[in-house]
Amino acid sequence: MRRRIPLRVGVAGAPRGGGFVAGLRAAAGDARLAAVYDPDPGARQRFAADHGLDVVCASYQELLDHCDLVIVSSPQQHHVPQAIMALDAGIHVLSEVPAAVSLEQARDLVAAVRRSNARYMLAENYCYIRSNLVVGAMARAGVFGELYYGEGEYLHEMRQFHHTPTGAPTWRYYWQVGRIGHTYPTHSLGPLLQWFDDRVVAVSCTGTGRHTDPEHEIDDTVLLLCRTSRGALLRVRFDLLSNRPHLMDYYSVQGTGGAYEAPRAPNQQPRVYLHGHSPDGSWEPLSAYQEKFLPERYQQVPAGAGHWGADAWPVLEFVHAIVGDTDVPFGVFDALDMSLPGIASQRSAGEGGSWVHVPDPRLWTAGIGVEPGREAPRA
Repeated sequence: MRRRIPLRVGVAGAPRGGGFVAGLRAAAGDARLAAVYDPDPGARQRFAADHGLDVVCASYQELLDHCDLVIVSSPQQHHVPQAIMALDAGIHVLSEVPAAVSLEQARDLVAAVRRSNARYMLAENYCYIRSNLVVGAMARAGVFGELYYGEGEYLHEMRQFHHTPTGAPTWRYYWQVGRIGHTYPTHSLGPLLQWFDDRVVAVSCTGTGRHTDPEHEIDDTVLLLCRTSRGALLRVRFDLLSNRPHLMDYYSVQGTGGAYEAPRAPNQQPRVYLHGHSPDGSWEPLSAYQEKFLPERYQQVPAGAGHWGADAWPVLEFVHAIVGDTDVPFGVFDALDMSLPGIASQRSAGEGGSWVHVPDPRLWTAGIGVEPGREAPRA
């Protein structure tokens, strides 16, 4: 398809959409912020004023008329419907997480990506946290040996976001705490699946019951066990309700050659143990390995990027992939590898923690037709 440079970028969902502006500034010359849409007139006007925008749209369709690339930062139930509308119009999509909220949505998304000439990418920013980039490079270099166990935890008390100031339920009330299971899995699973170079094939999910805020369907703490295609075990903890300080970016890995653990408290540092290299029985700071293993591309963090500097990279990587006609880091199958375990977890939790199969979206036939596109399996 013809590429317009700089790409006109539209934002759907003003509150979260602001997190992508630092990346767009860093992509100047290749992309520019062009328009915003939010169903709340006040939110879209504030976004426009904050970022000097002239084009403020009253509908999503109007937004698509003003962009070559759309950032879908809407509530999660809208990610797939809005992505499909854009892809069908030949507009590139950078989607917030998770990629989909149901199997039906996931299949529809695969079909839309396959039939479109536009590109799709998931904006999983936690994969770009600096310590995660270092650990990922170390894992690819084999310094941990064969990885067989990993952990991810996202503990983020958010009760104030479940109702509006007038007491009305927000979208989070229904889509994040209104269902059992793990409803927001990609921040924990994304980095782990990168490090393991693997996908989840089965999950078992259970929870603690409802104690802190029992009007919600979700358990206070949800535990998700994941078995990967290569036989590794991942344990993921999710908690949006418990009374405790935040711990939104905890990870650990164990391999035959060593281990990594993220900090659990503000005064702690990420640490590694490498068998045969680290002093026996002693951890080393991850920072000792940063100079060697942090990829050069990520050395300089764009100014103003949120989430520890990680917010800028998804949009930068996506823009560069489009302009350079290269593969995106997290295409539709990667996106669903991170999202489908959460969808399967809801069935598992409803069945008392039974093991539930997680489908491989690469095998779905939706959208293949007789002339497969960029995302079709090569068979």
